[in-house]
Amino acid sequence: MSQTDFTRLAQYPGSGCEKYDRRAEIFGREDVIPLWVADMDFPAPDFVTQALAARLADGAFGYAKPTAEHLSAITGWLAGQHDWHVGPETIVPVPGVVPAMAMAIRAFTTPGARVIIQPPVYFPFFQVVRDQGRELVENPLVEQASADGGRRYVMDFAALEAQAREAEMLLLCNPHNPGGRAWDARELEQVVAICARHGVMVMSDEIHMDLTYPGIRHTPFARVADAAGCRWFTVTAPGKTFNTAGIGGGYAVIPDAAIRERFDRERRGMHLGEGSVFGLTALKAAYTHGTHWPDELMAHIAVNRDRVIEAVSDLPIEPMWPEATYLLWLDCRGMGLSDAAADPEDRALQRFFIDEAGLGLSQGIIFGEAGRGYMRINLATPTRVMDRAMAQLRQAAVRVFSQ
Repeated sequence: MSQTDFTRLAQYPGSGCEKYDRRAEIFGREDVIPLWVADMDFPAPDFVTQALAARLADGAFGYAKPTAEHLSAITGWLAGQHDWHVGPETIVPVPGVVPAMAMAIRAFTTPGARVIIQPPVYFPFFQVVRDQGRELVENPLVEQASADGGRRYVMDFAALEAQAREAEMLLLCNPHNPGGRAWDARELEQVVAICARHGVMVMSDEIHMDLTYPGIRHTPFARVADAAGCRWFTVTAPGKTFNTAGIGGGYAVIPDAAIRERFDRERRGMHLGEGSVFGLTALKAAYTHGTHWPDELMAHIAVNRDRVIEAVSDLPIEPMWPEATYLLWLDCRGMGLSDAAADPEDRALQRFFIDEAGLGLSQGIIFGEAGRGYMRINLATPTRVMDRAMAQLRQAAVRVFSQ
């Protein structure tokens, strides 16, 4: 077990962190409680910080590359946490998930090709496709009533089938950000079948793979992909799980040798290294000693999730119950506030959270048109911070909506 103090606010103004030190730039004021960018406010686990401190004491930080021990840590983590068994030769280091997307699009699609995404989805998915000169095709997720009486996203497989006929790649977000879905095997099997029929390459972004709530298991896309002859690979990183995103680094898992060589050729052609000293140190420590960390972390996140859901239960805000991630998707359409993407003067929903509630959340519209009227809140903060945020939200709602 780690000795992480989940009550400690390790990120703070002046620490050089984006979440706090860009508040004035993004929200127009410096005093909002920042609950937007997807990193954590509390410290990385002690086994990671201790490994970094020991590496720092060496005093030499030359070029680095993954060793057999790093690769063994990755394959051991995937096997132990996700029952996903791969060989070390399948691992390709990448600078991060989004750069890997760019490399994949360039390696496996032709200029002008259609690339499918499933909004509302992590906003870099949109631009990374356009930046490579490809045509963006949106396969919006569909809201559906869930067994617990709430709502959840499901995929529109009929539309995906039609779109896949003329597409070359699908960027899959698994688990889904911002909706919090942990796609199950039956859903992924349908994706595999469609993409295999039409020769669509699938890149599965699984950076949130370790962050599932109690009773929920992550299903790696790999588990269902091979049997149907689907062309695929997965990209992930330890940064979200262990709060080391600022150190950078990740890896692709590509069992098919031909796909792996083509992807790695693109990586080498961009003259990217194989990792930083501290990124590799953090990865090895996290995956070697962090077996119990995701459960500890998500137990804390579940407390904050429940606090938020309780706080908004009598407000015109409906959370989408998450299965994974430390992010919560808030349906604020019942508030009756406008949310225009193109007009900075017509963002009443965002202005309510900033000006009235003093909260810096992610505006749903940045995740695509399907996110209009939503806000995304980051739960990875000390509970006292979340309680203060909810108190401010409730006070603002009473003040504004009782007038």
